Amino acid sequence: MLDSDVTIDYVPAARARDLILQMSGGVIDHEVLYACTPASSDLWVGYVDGVPVCAWGLVPPSILSDRAYLWLFASERVDEHKFLFVRYSQRVMEHLKGLYPVLYGTCDLCNPRAIRWLQWLGAEFDPPVGDKALFHIGAVG
Repeated sequence: MLDSDVTIDYVPAARARDLILQMSGGVIDHEVLYACTPASSDLWVGYVDGVPVCAWGLVPPSILSDRAYLWLFASERVDEHKFLFVRYSQRVMEHLKGLYPVLYGTCDLCNPRAIRWLQWLGAEFDPPVGDKALFHIGAVG
C-alpha cells in the first residue's frame, strides 16, 4: 500500500460526474449527482494508481458569495490511503478558504467516512435532523 501513487486533480464537471458513476458502480443518488456536479465551481477527484476513489466540489450560491456548499463522494478504497487524502484535502482546503471563508453542507450520518473526512477538515456539526446534519467549516457570523 505504501508504494501506491496518490494524486488529486482538478476536473471539469462532466468528467467528475462520469468518474463518480464509475466509482459508485452506478449505485448513487443520481438526482444529487446531477444537481451538484454541473453547479460546482470547483471539482477535484482523488486517484490511487490512476483509479478514481473520491471526488468533491463546491457549489457557491452566487458568484459574489463568500460561502459555498461542499459535497463529497468517497469510495471504500479511500480508507486504504486516508492519511494521504486528508493531507492533500487539507492543502486544497487552505486554497478554498481564500475563495470562500465559510464552507457548509449536509452530511449523511450513516456515512462514517464522510464524517471523519469533514472532522479532519475542521467541520463543526449542527444537531442532527434524522440521519443528516448540517456542517460548516470556517467562522459563521
